[in-house]
Amino acid sequence: MSTIAENEWPRQITVLGVGLLGGSVALSLKRARPKIRIHGLARNAAKGKYLMDNGLVDFSTGTVGEACQNSDVVVVASPVDRIAELVVSAAEHSPDHCLITDVGSTKQQIVAGVGSDSGVSRKFVPAHPIAGSEKSGPEHATSSLFDGKRVVLTPAENTPPEQLQKAHAFWQLTGGQTCEMTPSEHDTHLAAISHMPHLVAALVAKITPTEALPLAGSGWRDITRVAAGDPTLWAAICSENREAIENELKKTADELERLRQLMRDANDADLHRWLAEAKEIKIHSA
Repeated sequence: MSTIAENEWPRQITVLGVGLLGGSVALSLKRARPKIRIHGLARNAAKGKYLMDNGLVDFSTGTVGEACQNSDVVVVASPVDRIAELVVSAAEHSPDHCLITDVGSTKQQIVAGVGSDSGVSRKFVPAHPIAGSEKSGPEHATSSLFDGKRVVLTPAENTPPEQLQKAHAFWQLTGGQTCEMTPSEHDTHLAAISHMPHLVAALVAKITPTEALPLAGSGWRDITRVAAGDPTLWAAICSENREAIENELKKTADELERLRQLMRDANDADLHRWLAEAKEIKIHSA
């Protein structure tokens, strides 16, 4: 990047998987670099036409090789269980200087799936923008999705410094605030702050009696909002981060049993203390 003027890079990016996240990457880059050219991978012509007609991409194709040709950056925005194979394919078909990054909310399995091949690892900087919605699809993409949001980069020990610098610069162009973690740290933290809570939200929705639903208010809707997420995407996430999520579910079960005991004992003072502790954590997270 040091040989390219700051306001000229990237000239062209490719998005493999133009849904909510991939489409938002495209729109945020269009906002930051109006002259940038964006290639998109679309497996059918109708979706490709939609993406071009709605200004998400300038060029759509059904092949990875054609999509990645001459791009400065490739963003893999597929479901997590397909990211590794697409990264390997993108590395094969992209220029030597190309940065490859992703949006996956798990990291260890992706890094392991990509492997240690130098032709791939020197291009790939794994990333996870902590942004999204229970909605999916390019029709929900927005140029502001990443504004002020944390983007976690999980470089390997052999990641070239210049490539890591590019990754920081790229994600900051989307409006994101970048930081670095190891893949293991990332997956442990995301199991606690995202993956387990999603399952708990789904659990609350699942156990709600049908006859009680007409009484659902904003509290129930807030707690269960993310349960409306795509089950296929979330099943893949859970599969990729199974061990860390299981650990968090065990902690959840233990705390739930503690709460049940407080209720059985009619221990209102300790229950009040329990609720106050939870409130403090919530307030200080804002």
